[in-house]
Amino acid sequence: MIVFRGATIGEAEGPQHVPARWDAWFSELGPALVDRGALSHGSVEVATRLVGPKLSSSALSGYCIIAAADFDAAVRLAQSSPIFDEKGSVEIAHLRT
Repeated sequence: MIVFRGATIGEAEGPQHVPARWDAWFSELGPALVDRGALSHGSVEVATRLVGPKLSSSALSGYCIIAAADFDAAVRLAQSSPIFDEKGSVEIAHLRT
């Protein structure tokens, strides 16, 4: 699973979100794309039950699920993600099946 983190989509001072760039990237993944997931329009962080939500410093921007031969292959697929053009980052997790 690739988790995208970055600026909230639509912030005036933030990087431009270009849906066509994401569509092209998802198409490039071909059969490696298992679930396109979803992109978010913002997130909040709830650190504990005692404190209310706050804007996240590393906003969750979305996720997708890919199939890769190994972790290195997953990293190579993630490196071409448009999230980096939006000044974001990714986390990659191996899901147990």
